[in-house]
Amino acid sequence: MGDITSTTEIAGPVDVVFQRTLLETAHAVCPYFVGSLAAEIAEHSGSFTAKWRRIENLTPTVTPLTELGSTGGSLNLPTRTGTQASVNDLTAAIQKYGVVIYLSEEVDLINFTGQTDDLIKKLGINAGQSLNRLQRNELEDNSSQQFAGAATTATGVALAMTAADVNNVVNLLQRADALMFTPMSTGSPDTNTTPQRAAFWGICHVDVEQDIRGFTGFIPVEQYAGQVATEIGEFGSFGGVRWVSTSEASIDLAAGATTATGGQRNATGGPIDVYSSIIMGEDHNGSVGLGTAHIEEIYHAGDPLPAVQLISKGKGSAGTGDPLDEVTSLAWKSWHAAKVLTNSTTPATGEWGFALLTAADDI
Repeated sequence: MGDITSTTEIAGPVDVVFQRTLLETAHAVCPYFVGSLAAEIAEHSGSFTAKWRRIENLTPTVTPLTELGSTGGSLNLPTRTGTQASVNDLTAAIQKYGVVIYLSEEVDLINFTGQTDDLIKKLGINAGQSLNRLQRNELEDNSSQQFAGAATTATGVALAMTAADVNNVVNLLQRADALMFTPMSTGSPDTNTTPQRAAFWGICHVDVEQDIRGFTGFIPVEQYAGQVATEIGEFGSFGGVRWVSTSEASIDLAAGATTATGGQRNATGGPIDVYSSIIMGEDHNGSVGLGTAHIEEIYHAGDPLPAVQLISKGKGSAGTGDPLDEVTSLAWKSWHAAKVLTNSTTPATGEWGFALLTAADDI
């Protein structure tokens, strides 16, 4: 992410504080960018479209290479038959988003104030939540679906997530040769930590987190070894999935089975509420937004744009639109696109991420 501000009214050191506040706050509320493959856009590049390139796995070879042949003492070239990699280019239209706060002359942006810093935090939260929901919607709406228990549709969902549900999705990913995000990590007997296997990423609602914590074999994040880097919101691992929880995950109220089998959440008192959890491997989805990091003073033609821009306008900058120099503004602006890069009609051969639809136990 980056920052574009007017330093006419805000001193350089203060501007750095504002920028840092915005970016750190925005990142903290964006769990759905975990594992996202970043795309970039550039000004004056001739297109306002994001592009991601997916290179499919090569077919394993089980035929030994033959000895190089020759004619008259010279090698016949080319000496080997080549193979062609399957490349899929996927695109998405980029849209612009943003929010503006207008401030009266009573708020002085020349000198750093706690009130202004708090406004920047609110802008950061708003930017992060806005982009996060756009990314969430793409993942939940366009990933292939799996369902809890024996259900085959959302309306048949009657059970909370079980260990078997997670194992089923992980098995589908493994059969499709999806790559795991995190490497294996050994524990430390000195601190009573637990070894971590290589893992996919999972994103779930905080209600579903409570069900996952009850699985036999669940490892809480507190038992990770100290060298294991964690994501914001990560609460533990199970079944080859490291889990991040968020209140931003979707709940489809009363979208499940009409009869609860015992203690499932149903906020309306009617059919069961359905929760969407994402389990994915590498390169399942792409984004334009928080997946890039650029900080520049001046942007030239072809330069990558920052994911989120902080824009401030001082009093009088509007000219005759602010004749008494009374109004300042703070704003964030971002370009965003999201894309599920793998969605196959044959999940066992090409699917690298799923939306697992379940209920959640009422606690």
